[in-house]
Amino acid sequence: MRILFDYQAFEMQRFGGVSRSYAELISHLQEEDISCKVGLKESDNAYIEQPGIKPLHHTHNKYFNGRKWFKGQRTLTRRIMQAAGHENDGLNINQEYCIKLLKKQQFDIFEPTFFDPYFLPYLNGKPFVLTVHDMIPELLDVDKPQAELKQLLCPLATHIHVPSQNTKDDLIRIMGIPSEKITVIPHGAPEIPPKRKPIFDFPYLLYVGARWSYKNFEPFTTECTDIISQYPDLNVICTGEPFSDEELKMLCKLGIREHVVNMPHVSEEQLQALYQHAIAFVYPSAYEGFGIPILEAFVNGCPVLLNNASCFPEIGGDAAIYFDINRKGDLSEHIMELLQYSEEERQQIIDKGTQRAKCFSWEESAHKLKQVYENIQHASTQ
Repeated sequence: MRILFDYQAFEMQRFGGVSRSYAELISHLQEEDISCKVGLKESDNAYIEQPGIKPLHHTHNKYFNGRKWFKGQRTLTRRIMQAAGHENDGLNINQEYCIKLLKKQQFDIFEPTFFDPYFLPYLNGKPFVLTVHDMIPELLDVDKPQAELKQLLCPLATHIHVPSQNTKDDLIRIMGIPSEKITVIPHGAPEIPPKRKPIFDFPYLLYVGARWSYKNFEPFTTECTDIISQYPDLNVICTGEPFSDEELKMLCKLGIREHVVNMPHVSEEQLQALYQHAIAFVYPSAYEGFGIPILEAFVNGCPVLLNNASCFPEIGGDAAIYFDINRKGDLSEHIMELLQYSEEERQQIIDKGTQRAKCFSWEESAHKLKQVYENIQHASTQ
């Protein structure tokens, strides 16, 4: 069976769960004897270049057709286009290449990696499978263009897969997609990494990723003020983008600016070290489609505190500590309790996380996706 994936996720993200999940699925699908091709000529995506992602162990990269296409030239191409006066002409070397592959029709199933519908005129009756990673645009009234494109593509897709039951339920409720057209395929957990040396010599809470409004970064830091006043050695480490001026003003107003450290764009090894030596990883977000950092924390032996919302109980199970970010003082109360854990109590919650992570594997995810493809192929021959 031949599956053609497109370029979108690998072009739009250098880091991020969408492109990371596709990189993992594509590499493991190959192990399931599925022939995968990606319509991509250039990208600066970290999960393709970064050691540890399975496709990159092969210099003759069957999954992505050679590393020579992954040279991080995206921004260079844009500069060339702008210099030539083509800034707004829609020129896209990856899209052009993918359309060329679509026209050749040398595939059985097509899977776009995001929601640009450019491919629809070129399918020529071939089925396409769509991933809906979350329903954030619809539920939180953000990114209306994405919501509109999903509204277009979901009814047309032959099948849809989602990373959590919570996302499936939202998709059914909001868009009216039939349940039998949606398959839940959770993301996989990373392998347990080696022990890393600590980066900092002080105790800290860890916040990972973006800090948009629904991520609840401001309520999180507000909750931290009471804890820091009682534990003045405690700090907060934040990965992701550099702090904005607004965020710095907020931290100064809260009186904890000196206790919050920003580490933009950490390496995989640095992130592992941050998890391994944190007091806890805190995820205060209002909504996620899955939450890969939860599994990252589990495999790195880091206690996990989750907002009791969205898909978090589905992913964390009984291995996480839950709080209500909307109830003032609830998060700080749970952090206080964790700080007072005995070594035995702390190890118990860490062990639960290690066991919970074993419920999620990319091998199983790829196998489920293979079954989706096989069902589609079987139905087309009837």
